[in-house]
Amino acid sequence: MGKQAKLRHFAITTADPEKTAKFYMQAFGMVEVGRTNSPIAHGVYLSDGVINLAVLKYKDVEAAGPERGLEWYGL
Repeated sequence: MGKQAKLRHFAITTADPEKTAKFYMQAFGMVEVGRTNSPIAHGVYLSDGVINLAVLKYKDVEAAGPERGLEWYGL
């Protein structure tokens, strides 16, 4: 039996969730499985069937993390 992924959900912050999601769909064959537009963030949820990826742009400094702020992007 082969090994299975231990990490199955990741979230990244980006300036442009739609453009970033398009990259992951084209590069890795991921598909869109949802969207969010909550008071704290908007973004796109992607999956390849094993790994799930939330591509988010935070609207609120507290949600983003005050130590990072709204202009910090990454994993």
